[in-house]
Amino acid sequence: MICIRADGNQQIGTGHIMRCLSLADALREQGGEITFVTAEPYFQRLIQTRGYPCTVLGTAYDRMEEELSVFLPLLEREQPELVILDSYFVTPEYMKAIKGISKLFYIDDLNAFDYPADAVVNYAVYGPEMPYPQNKKYFLGPRYVPLRRQFQGLGQRIVRDHVEDVLISTGGTDPYHVALRCAKYLREHPPRENMKFHFVLGAMNQDVAELEGIAENFPLIQLHRQVADMCSLMCQCDLAVSAAGTTLYELCACGLPTVTYILADNQIQGARAFQKAGLMPCAGDIRADGDFFSGLFYKINSLALDRKCREDISCMMREAVDGYGARRLASAVNCLL
Repeated sequence: MICIRADGNQQIGTGHIMRCLSLADALREQGGEITFVTAEPYFQRLIQTRGYPCTVLGTAYDRMEEELSVFLPLLEREQPELVILDSYFVTPEYMKAIKGISKLFYIDDLNAFDYPADAVVNYAVYGPEMPYPQNKKYFLGPRYVPLRRQFQGLGQRIVRDHVEDVLISTGGTDPYHVALRCAKYLREHPPRENMKFHFVLGAMNQDVAELEGIAENFPLIQLHRQVADMCSLMCQCDLAVSAAGTTLYELCACGLPTVTYILADNQIQGARAFQKAGLMPCAGDIRADGDFFSGLFYKINSLALDRKCREDISCMMREAVDGYGARRLASAVNCLL
């Protein structure tokens, strides 16, 4: 049995849980038995709906050492072969305590310290360039990004001459109200008539009612909630806007030209790496740029008017991410058992 320890909430978003669910699905396909442990109950129902047991510790997600008095007895009772850990709030002491009971696999973005784990994955574009100490197994780069099965093996995108559909993805929580502010900008600066904007609203978006009011009177804005097949929606669109999280790798798998932006410190390095690689331009940091939205839509319009650029970017995106990362990562995990 493999235990996955991850969290999600209004403060840290949904990314840790969603990528762990993708990995869990791939492990299950390879015959694994998976259980989840979270600090809080916010995603317990979703995890259970996906077919996995989920234990809620009732602890603080950002003070992980304090949960050891609850978590360690659970591990001693269940005796998992491996713990997969996905949190920015781990400490060396916390990880050593877990490793005293089970093998440990850590999902990393930051290289914050020398992790006392058996193996580490960092699937970021910049992952292979990180100066990790060479004292354990590493799985680095987008080959290991754990995407959902629907993103596997997609064919080459046909890039249309004219941009008609634009996807706006602002994450599970949208703490800076990017969707709402984009909608208001579009209302004040209407695009050309045949361009539609598809807003994907996360489960914890606080602006749904106001966005529905705007969309009701502005038909070029279409709202999407609880999207089961995100891949199909991405493939339908010609351009995208997305915060610099795991969604960027889904967009790469679809070959959908994208303008990214930063909304948290842990996204800065990724956004810069994507831009440096020529995979997608970055519109800046929503927290710091007072003229963010005019710059964002300038970049959208520039890409919309340059079909050759969109075609080249789409090809590079597909070359960077083929969608089979979850399968590769699950095989890597199984090699540790």
